[in-house]
Amino acid sequence: MPEPKAKRRRVSEETKTYNLEEVFCVKFNPDVEELWKWACSSNTDNPQDSLYPLLNLKLCGVFKYLQDFKDKKENTLFKDQKGKPASKDKGKGEDKNRVSEESVKLHMLDREWQCPPEFQPCARNKSHLFGFWRDTPTENPIFVVEKKNGCGVITPVATDLFDLIRVLGKREKVSPSKDLDKLINKHASTEDLRRITAARNKTVVAKTFNKIGIVVPISKNDVGYRPLTMTYAELDEMLTKSSETEDEAKKDKILAPFDECINYIQFANDECDYGMGFEMGMCVYSHATSRNFMGTISSLLPLSYDLLGRTLYSKIMRKTCEEAESGSML
Repeated sequence: MPEPKAKRRRVSEETKTYNLEEVFCVKFNPDVEELWKWACSSNTDNPQDSLYPLLNLKLCGVFKYLQDFKDKKENTLFKDQKGKPASKDKGKGEDKNRVSEESVKLHMLDREWQCPPEFQPCARNKSHLFGFWRDTPTENPIFVVEKKNGCGVITPVATDLFDLIRVLGKREKVSPSKDLDKLINKHASTEDLRRITAARNKTVVAKTFNKIGIVVPISKNDVGYRPLTMTYAELDEMLTKSSETEDEAKKDKILAPFDECINYIQFANDECDYGMGFEMGMCVYSHATSRNFMGTISSLLPLSYDLLGRTLYSKIMRKTCEEAESGSML
């Protein structure tokens, strides 16, 4: 007897209209649509604030786009100077999607310094920024992560948005309304966060200072990654001490091993071990002194994403560095 065909998930007209995957050039899980529907019914004037009375949590990022869409605000991000819809320029790379400058601008919504491109902001409270995590632009969000204000450490916190509400509710010792609780029970992922995290950890080649680490493909011949020429303790000491001195001669002496490692990264890239430069770039980006090393970050990370075929992430990182250098990013 043939197996019954799986029911095809019905895509709502709302979702077709929002067309999130088209405009953001990444995939989303159903939790975004379902939570937004509830948010619009809970707070018709400002759905982004629908969770504020319960958790002091404001929806942001993709929800800022949805809020503007709901309010029928003119979205200048998707128009050229003459007011016509902007064209989509196709990007190269493993995702092979439409990586336009407009899409990159959308990914900058509520983005903060030390949020790598894998981190897409979706909610925030007074102390933390929360976001979807995708190791590559082609995959669905793996889980929801959190980053404390002013800190580069990123931690998995929930399987999806509804699980995040449940987790934060337990932290704050508050209970959701009956309709929200019903929605959580219906739509929250039944997957175990520890299992998901453990499975991902097997693919992480280096933890970096952000603790969540980086994922790069490794060939059967072990091509793709080689370790840094120094320990994290040594790198931390170099970055910290060089930022504490204003004497350029002392700074050069402190950073001599660091500069030598940067030279080795060029050789690693030539031999397709792209993970080395990726690791160093992410370590510096997530370090407390990162703003003192803008040049290093802007030269290492965008290139690493390009070499890995993650075109969208390369563009997001370049834009992040531009905004940080101009002083327009927190």
